[in-house]
Amino acid sequence: MKIRFVLLLLAPVFAFAQRDYSSMPVAHNEIAPGVHRLYIGQGVSVTAFTGQDGILLIDAGYEQTTRQLMDTLKRIDQRPVTYLINTHLHGDHTGGNAVAGNNATVIAHTNTKAYLMAERKPENQSSSAGLPSITFDNEMRLQFNGQELLLKHLPAGHTNSDIIVHFPESNVVVVGDLLFAGYFPFIDLNRGGTLEGYFSNVRHLTGTYNDQTIFIGGHGPAFSRAQLSEWIDILSETVTIIRRAQSEGMNADEIKKANLLQKWESFGSFFITADRWIDTVLAGS
Repeated sequence: MKIRFVLLLLAPVFAFAQRDYSSMPVAHNEIAPGVHRLYIGQGVSVTAFTGQDGILLIDAGYEQTTRQLMDTLKRIDQRPVTYLINTHLHGDHTGGNAVAGNNATVIAHTNTKAYLMAERKPENQSSSAGLPSITFDNEMRLQFNGQELLLKHLPAGHTNSDIIVHFPESNVVVVGDLLFAGYFPFIDLNRGGTLEGYFSNVRHLTGTYNDQTIFIGGHGPAFSRAQLSEWIDILSETVTIIRRAQSEGMNADEIKKANLLQKWESFGSFFITADRWIDTVLAGS
């Protein structure tokens, strides 16, 4: 059990370790006027908001894919990146900060900056490149490209550094890794994430916004509120099944061998497999 739990914590590090980053394409579609979703290598989402004030970028992808990301941005809009917002600390969302956020103001939750500072390589300890220069604890508002954006921290869920970004006029909410659309999610228990908090935060999203809201998550396609509700309901059902099996005396290996989550096999096709999801649920029980 201990070995599996360690592997679970390291999942973001190893998920794309064997990928050829240089060949990762960046797909692009416009979700709402000026709100663009860029999908890097079928792995991670970045959001760009373009307009008269320049480009506001939400997340920066991997360190190794910033060239493709910046090339795609230039094809969308020639103006510079004015703001870069990090939805949370993980390297597939902050790895490109130093390049994508060069000459931009980087914004993040207070905990994100603390993690990034603590995890810098020794040779980068004296550099502030890519680090947030503006941080907040609960909420902040930002006037940009004719909209007042609301940046809001949600309690410990995916991590304890998660923020969402609401575009009220566009009716778009960027939610980072509070949405692994169509997949089992990664919950970073080592960095303040909690299973119950994750579900609570997603329920908050479905209860706060309307049927026309578009949710852009960190992984997978954009979702409607109906799709988000269906996804979290399915995850809740899998948690019930796992915990029922545990209450009946089954251990982790027995639950996995019983293949109790076979109905949702496609949910395990990203880097959190059904077995890793079972470990997450049991560790968070």
